[in-house]
Amino acid sequence: MTINVTMEESIYQLLKDVDRNYFTSNRQLNKTSMLYQTVEEVQNSGWFENLKIEAIDNYSLATVTLKAAALTDEGQKKLQELKVKYDTNEEDK
Repeated sequence: MTINVTMEESIYQLLKDVDRNYFTSNRQLNKTSMLYQTVEEVQNSGWFENLKIEAIDNYSLATVTLKAAALTDEGQKKLQELKVKYDTNEEDK
């Protein structure tokens, strides 16, 4: 079953995953995927260091640098702000 998430929820998940070093490699993503759209949305937000998108010419794919990505101080603040809103697990707060 597909679950629709908002862009803000997707941004929260990306912030959380980068903070816990979830990505062990860079990813090739379809440009229509939610992860690609989320990275595209936040790439110039100031919340991340070393987060890049490189489009692959003549294909609907792009390489997204996630392994080296890290949160800036502003990213940590945004993560905490969204955590209050979206994290319903009391142990993670």
